[in-house]
Amino acid sequence: PCFFAHAYNDPIWPENSLRMFLELKKHKVPAELHVYSTGGHGFGMRADAGPAATWPDRCATWLKTSGWLDAKK
Repeated sequence: PCFFAHAYNDPIWPENSLRMFLELKKHKVPAELHVYSTGGHGFGMRADAGPAATWPDRCATWLKTSGWLDAKK
């Protein structure tokens, strides 16, 4: 399984992530792709990354619903 978080304004084009996502889908590998409007390259865990700053929450939800994390706290 694979989780992608990419920013539209990253100089590394989001098409690379999209191509990988489509290949995973073709081979029936579970994946989730998020392309945020801003964030640039290497936004990581920065709180000032704009919309991309929400990716850890999206990833946590994906991990939980995929059965990788216990949903209980």
